[in-house]
Amino acid sequence: MFRGAHELNIDTKGRLAIPAKFREVLSREFVGEDDVPRFVVTLDSRDRLLLYPEVEWEKVEQQLLALNVKGKPNLALYQNLLLHNADTLDIDGAGRVLLPANLRRLVNFDKDVMLLGRVNRLELWGREQKLAETEAALSINPDELDFDLSQTDLQL
Repeated sequence: MFRGAHELNIDTKGRLAIPAKFREVLSREFVGEDDVPRFVVTLDSRDRLLLYPEVEWEKVEQQLLALNVKGKPNLALYQNLLLHNADTLDIDGAGRVLLPANLRRLVNFDKDVMLLGRVNRLELWGREQKLAETEAALSINPDELDFDLSQTDLQL
C-alpha cells in the first residue's frame, strides 16, 4: 500500500518524478494484465489531483458509473469531474509521469508539490496547501478532537 509524503517539483515540461518507494509498490501490488504499471490521474478539486494505479482506478470508475445521480446535480457534477478528467499515465525510464496540461491549469498549484500515499492511491497537492492543511489539523482543539474520536470506533 502507498504510505508516506514526499516533497517534489514538477519540471518545466510538466513531469513529476514518482519516488522509487511508490514505483516499487505500484509494480509489486498493482500491475495490470499486461504487467505494465500505470497510473490514472484525475482532478478531485482545485487543491489536489488523485493518482490511482490503473487496476484500482477501474474499480473506482465502475463505482462512479453506478452512482444514481438523477436529481442530484452536485453528485452528477462531481462524477463528471472525476470521469471527464481521468487520464492514463505511463511511467518513463526515469520514473517520471507527464501530468496533462489541462489538469495542471485547473489546480491551484504550480511547481512545488507534495505527493502523499493514501493506501490505494496517491494524492498530489500544492506544497503550500498541504502544509496549511497540516497546520490546521495540528491546531484542532484537543478536547473537541477527543470528543469527535469518542463517537467513532477508531482505536489508535
